[in-house]
Amino acid sequence: MLRFRNLLLLALVCSAPAVWAARGGFPLVRGGRPAPVCYLGGERVVETALAIYTADAERVAGEAPGRREVPGAGTVVVGSLSERERLDPLLRAWGVSAEALEGRWEAFRICEASRDGQRALFVVGSDPRGTAYGVLELSRLMGVSPWEWWADVTPRSARAVTLAAGYDRTEAPSVQYRGIFLNDEDWGLDPWGTRYEGSSVAGELGPKTYSRIFELLLRLRANTIWPAMHASTVAFYKVPGNREAAERYGIVVGTSHCEPMMRNNVGEWDAERYGEYDFAANRAGVLRYWRERVLEVADDENIFTLGMRGIHDGEMAGAVTLDEQTALTNEVIRAQRQLLSAELHRPVGDIPQTFVPYKEVLDIYDNGVELPDDVTLMWCDDNYGYITRLSNAAEQARSGGAGVYYHVSYYGKPHDYLWLATSQPALMASEMRRAWDYGARKIWILNVGDLKPAEYPAELFLDMAWNVDAVAPEAVGEHQQRWLEREFGPVVAPRAAALMREHYRLAAERKPEHMGWSRIQQPGVRGGITPVADTEYGSFSAEAFDRTAAYGRLQNEVRHLGAMLPADRRDAWFELVQYPVEGAALMNKKWLYAQHARRYAAEGLAAGAEYAAASRQAYDSIRLLTDRYNRETAGGKWRNMMSMSPRSLPVFAAPVFGAMPAGGHPVLWVDGAPERVAADTVVLPRFVRSADNAVTINLFSASGAQVGTLPAWLKAERRRMTPSHERLILRAGFAGNSRPGETFTIEAGGRRYVFAVGREEDAGVSGAPMVGGIASVAGAGYVRGEGAVVIDGLGQSGRTVRLGKGACAEYLLRCDAAGEADVTVCFLPQHPAAAKALRFRLTVDGVSRGEFDIREVFGEEPWKVNVLRNQARRSVRLHLSEGVHRIGIEPLDEAMLLDGVFIDRTLRNPYVLR
Repeated sequence: MLRFRNLLLLALVCSAPAVWAARGGFPLVRGGRPAPVCYLGGERVVETALAIYTADAERVAGEAPGRREVPGAGTVVVGSLSERERLDPLLRAWGVSAEALEGRWEAFRICEASRDGQRALFVVGSDPRGTAYGVLELSRLMGVSPWEWWADVTPRSARAVTLAAGYDRTEAPSVQYRGIFLNDEDWGLDPWGTRYEGSSVAGELGPKTYSRIFELLLRLRANTIWPAMHASTVAFYKVPGNREAAERYGIVVGTSHCEPMMRNNVGEWDAERYGEYDFAANRAGVLRYWRERVLEVADDENIFTLGMRGIHDGEMAGAVTLDEQTALTNEVIRAQRQLLSAELHRPVGDIPQTFVPYKEVLDIYDNGVELPDDVTLMWCDDNYGYITRLSNAAEQARSGGAGVYYHVSYYGKPHDYLWLATSQPALMASEMRRAWDYGARKIWILNVGDLKPAEYPAELFLDMAWNVDAVAPEAVGEHQQRWLEREFGPVVAPRAAALMREHYRLAAERKPEHMGWSRIQQPGVRGGITPVADTEYGSFSAEAFDRTAAYGRLQNEVRHLGAMLPADRRDAWFELVQYPVEGAALMNKKWLYAQHARRYAAEGLAAGAEYAAASRQAYDSIRLLTDRYNRETAGGKWRNMMSMSPRSLPVFAAPVFGAMPAGGHPVLWVDGAPERVAADTVVLPRFVRSADNAVTINLFSASGAQVGTLPAWLKAERRRMTPSHERLILRAGFAGNSRPGETFTIEAGGRRYVFAVGREEDAGVSGAPMVGGIASVAGAGYVRGEGAVVIDGLGQSGRTVRLGKGACAEYLLRCDAAGEADVTVCFLPQHPAAAKALRFRLTVDGVSRGEFDIREVFGEEPWKVNVLRNQARRSVRLHLSEGVHRIGIEPLDEAMLLDGVFIDRTLRNPYVLR
């Protein structure tokens, strides 16, 4: 109950920063004066945290807290169990117990204490970093956001901040090492950081930049950095002051999967000095290179990456076959550990080490790498958020444990996504919880790209690493709403949370960076980069228009909510919410409008030129939006941080069009039809009550078209898209009677078209209805779900269900006519955690229709298709009778994430699950 009360206190402080006071509790700020601080120790990271807190308190209260040598009434007493001689007398005198902190890693306790009628607030850590986290928790309690500098969430002033009476809170991390990887920094962090650093050397990210990053990590209760390491960046250890900054902020420095032994190869390997980067052919040169760095950092706190790949993100030299690579990897690891033990003069088992089976290294590991028991196995996702492997029972027993390297930003095949960080938070939460359940608890590292605009994913990831039970995958939306409330207040937060949920759902269908339907590193293509192509959203169907309309609604909402905010939150809103949402919307409009332009021009329609103009306008709007980010936001603070075209890939380019037709005769085209209306009489799809479906007729060059009298139950909205394109959207009401054979007419271009319409009253009929030959249901739409857990905000449907091994979900779907149909099951494209397969059993009307494996080989074409649309589909073609069908799904190996099920009588396998 006490923990719940304190969590509630924190939530209240976050939602209304520093403006409320609880009666009778300890006053952090009273009458505009912050409580004085007493710290008698000398731990460097604690002093760093106190300096941050002092600045925060001054911004909130208007003056800095004083420092005291002796604690008295109203004092904040800070201490670490690493300095027992100074701390223990104070603990005894004030009756404060540190028993709950003994022997723990980075734990802290914040508690009110009293003596002789005086009150003090104790902040005690089990070690220096734990103390630092406790100190910075006071900043949070004052209403200071961890993003006060990195996202311009300006602290607000308050004359009183009072904790709840008897405040007592103890916390400790779930994961030992928690941090971020700054990566693919060429187009944002590098040019911004060079300017911020004031350096004349491009890409020199120095102590001024890294101090800001390390401060953020401390505020987020993280402790580890993998520094930026691209060729555009001066290597971390080459820049004077970086090592010292890490020590000052208590940050552990590690290196990525292709940077063994604390070396940044692309910035530090010198072939003239060391020879070839080939352990088989140049063992002495490679070992000399590694030894130099080990000696340099001997007194630092580091995590050493073992193994070897290429100089950058590629395969190792000196071995060709899998067996040769395995043997050489074993030789490398033995030599690295001998070097560490010899040069650091301590047992090698006491030195933090990781082995990262990333990309091809996973196959090498599985082929027989002899990894010492004390080395941490650091599993990876497939770069798109789906973890490729986790520890089996034997691996879970290893003393070195396991960890995870995870991406929310990526440079590589089948296509980069370096711009907007649109991966669904619920996906990351689900995968990281699965990793935790399989024993990955030693180290979690998140690839955040340039850090901006991955602010929320970074905090979610680190919040889970700090307290894995605080964020359930099925309740990530609640976490994000609390986050938005902390930053923007309780009025805006619920609507902002709904907005972001839809933003992420639309990106689950297709990320904005992937809307060009192009590829990189594509075999058989010169240069490996394919040009922009038409999408799988049809220009003569509702899918594309529904998508641009959804994004249009998000644009309107994000602007409206931004206008509701006070001036001191508008920069933060633009950085954290508006730019990503509007950028994604405009990228979708750019390429969907470009596709319309091409398709309509091919039909000789004047709308082609109009959509070409709209596509170019969307491109120009992205440019203007990005200029605002770089030039105006926070007074120009973020100049050069945001690139609208990382790597200048085709998807980011301005659209280019050929000659466009200028005029044309009236054309009518029904959504979903393969061709324009040619017959005098057309039968439209039925309107079904439970589907609430619309039927749309496109009117091209037909502004003078006359729509005749509609049946009384039918309503029409005539929506103008461009000067020569209207969409006539028809919806049915179900009050009153309808008659068989009802029609209405449209007269255009001297011709009269007759449209036959009908509606289906299906109230009380079970099963998802079939409309236009397709019946679909989201994963959460089961009628029977044994062991099913709904995860809101996950998958194309936004309502995915997790089914454990042996669990079963059943769905009812209707088929409106007898005949051949595809029964398709849509899962998220996960990989087996420890099993060899990821299978499910499919039953239709109680009859088994087979066992299906959704596992795909990393890098192969089926895997590429799956990760680009965030679905793995398996289908069986059957002859189905008219009526309701019961579809059953049962995972056979491990838990699986089911996005939805559909019956497709068109046999066209639609791109979007509706």
